[in-house]
Amino acid sequence: MKYLLTVLSSLLLIIGCGGNEHEPAAVQDIPVLPVDTLEAVLEIGVELGDSTNTFGSIISAVIDQYGRIMVLDQVALCVKIYDSSGNYLRQLSRQGNGPGELVMPWEMFLMSDEKLMILDLGKQGFVVFDDSLQFMEEVGLWPQQPPFQGTPVSDNQFAAYKVDFDMVDEKILINRRVALYSYGKEEWDLILWQDSIEMSMNDIVENPSIFFIDLLDPLSIGGNNSDMIYFSLKDAQEYRVTGWNSEGEEVLSISMDLIPVEKSAEEMAAESTYVTNYISRMGGVGGGGSMEFEPDPFKDMVIGVDIGPDGNLWVRRGTMDIPFFDIFNTSGELLQHVVFPQDGWSWKTSVSQEGILAWEEDPEEGYQVLYLLE
Repeated sequence: MKYLLTVLSSLLLIIGCGGNEHEPAAVQDIPVLPVDTLEAVLEIGVELGDSTNTFGSIISAVIDQYGRIMVLDQVALCVKIYDSSGNYLRQLSRQGNGPGELVMPWEMFLMSDEKLMILDLGKQGFVVFDDSLQFMEEVGLWPQQPPFQGTPVSDNQFAAYKVDFDMVDEKILINRRVALYSYGKEEWDLILWQDSIEMSMNDIVENPSIFFIDLLDPLSIGGNNSDMIYFSLKDAQEYRVTGWNSEGEEVLSISMDLIPVEKSAEEMAAESTYVTNYISRMGGVGGGGSMEFEPDPFKDMVIGVDIGPDGNLWVRRGTMDIPFFDIFNTSGELLQHVVFPQDGWSWKTSVSQEGILAWEEDPEEGYQVLYLLE
């Protein structure tokens, strides 16, 4: 929910105050393909203990080229660094408004030159550390609306998902874009994808959950410094992945015929409770009120796209009860499937060429554990 809650709260407070020609690589009938199983080879996180091995809320995690595991904790407002054996090394940053400190971290990723980019919505941009984990600079570019997602493309380019708002005939026009940016520049180099959603204030007041669903996390982008950007809308009816090169040319389109899957009553209740409690912790809606989050009743077809350790495209399905990946080569050929056989509606995964990490947003045990998978 994070920064978007502040956006919604502000809107509600205001109310209270007054062509590509190539054919898609369609996969109509899935052949019998190998299925590999991921296993946890390392666990970090305990229920009780010192702060070096406990997490308030993991919001992002990555592995660098040296095998260091970096965990961004939104509650502790810091990055915890571990070696490849899970030994705690150090803490990076802390809460505050000073240089290198964090206000509202949302995500982080590594550029190809190993710059660590922490997307901090409270600072309207990035807090940047070098490959020695020394603070470099803050790149605050977007005072009106910072990005909500980012993925590295090269040592000086990244792709980001960003929104802005216009008022048209007393309605809010929400413009959603995925664009390619150069490091340190506010304006995009080129737009890769965009659309607009029109909502009235009454729409948002009557069903603020739609605002969250459509803006908070409506798509997946990935690339992992491969000079490619992979994209998929989170849609309950369509499985589609698009790939662009760094020139903005669409060079890959993958589709698959899957049957829509409804969430169980238990999943709906768990998601509603988790998000509702998150909103409450953030101070409610509209300056002190509250709302009950209403999840989309159907599961999204695709909830993650990125390049994995094997150099192939890992597409995570959202329709399965366990973390499940379709593995494609970069030409769009479906090669195999990979699963992590752990039930749970709130599993998050971080897939990169350096390795695979997983954690639950809302673990049944009540505390988070970060898993390194192989």
